[in-house]
Amino acid sequence: MAEDSGDKHHAPTERRLAQAAERGDVRRSADLPKAAGVVVITLLTLGAAADIGAHLQDDCAAWLASAGTSSPAAAASWSGEMFSAIFPLLALIAAIALATSLASGGWVFALQLLKFDASKLMPQTGLGQIISKSSFVETGKSIVKFVVIGGVGALSIWLREDDFVGLGFLPFPNAGPVIGITLQVITAICMVLALFAAGDLGLQYWLHRQKLKMSDTEIREEMKEAAGNPHVKGRQRQLARKMARARQMKRIPEASVIVTNPTHYACAIRYRRGSDKAPMLLAKGVGLLAQEIVSRGRGLGIPVVEAPPLARAVYRHVEPGEHVPVALYRACAEVLAYVWRMQRWRSQGGTKPTPPPIREGEIEVSRWTPES
Repeated sequence: MAEDSGDKHHAPTERRLAQAAERGDVRRSADLPKAAGVVVITLLTLGAAADIGAHLQDDCAAWLASAGTSSPAAAASWSGEMFSAIFPLLALIAAIALATSLASGGWVFALQLLKFDASKLMPQTGLGQIISKSSFVETGKSIVKFVVIGGVGALSIWLREDDFVGLGFLPFPNAGPVIGITLQVITAICMVLALFAAGDLGLQYWLHRQKLKMSDTEIREEMKEAAGNPHVKGRQRQLARKMARARQMKRIPEASVIVTNPTHYACAIRYRRGSDKAPMLLAKGVGLLAQEIVSRGRGLGIPVVEAPPLARAVYRHVEPGEHVPVALYRACAEVLAYVWRMQRWRSQGGTKPTPPPIREGEIEVSRWTPES
């Protein structure tokens, strides 16, 4: 049974790694804390721990000398004295083991691990954990460690065979030579453990990311979740356009004039002398929406004036509710003046005004507006 499907060839994303950490799915190097503990013990033994050993040796000699003559209360205090002597060393080793474990996998507090998961009781789940890439790697690694570390230890002892034999000819028990020979053997083993710890740290990192590799489908789904489903976003944009269109249509009755392209663009503009500091765009549209704006404006009796350059410029550079930029003041003034002259002609008669000339080309518009 394989852990990873063949189509998972993408490296895990930061989001997937964070989700794995929330589930407690973190790879830690088991060799790093062990190696760190052994190395620290060795270094301390080479230094301060030697004094601890000498102190314990003297205490043990005194305790053995008084064995059978001391009171039970005094004998009970011996264990406390021994514990107080070695406790700092044990606490330091535990702290180093904890620190190295956190360094390899970080601090993870995952409550999801406490939840009941019935799938873990299924035989195929346990079989999948046994027959997997990680289990084979761990088994192979254990065999290699056993052979290499055992071989290095045996070689170190064999090279110091004469020193070990010489310990039997000491005239009295002496911890110094024993500690010296033992430290030499342990130092060689520590070097091998350090190499294994460094290799295991990299191996666990690689295995963890191999396990969390993602397929093309998973990448696409994550992108959808991060950026939003395109169908949902499309629907949201459609609703937003519909709402904006409805808001525009509600303001068309306020328009003073509707300028057109004549059929492609339509812009409803309002200017009230004394209240508006500049002409304001109320609604704009292209295509069918433009036709709807023109149709509704005519139904309300709003003048419709053909001014292609002005209609295109307003549509491109102004949003509904904004004032037109300074570059369009002159063109807007010509259209509005024509509208006012038409209104006066209808009420007073006289010579019918001529519409403003239809100009070609485009009107250059800067980004500055009166509102800025």
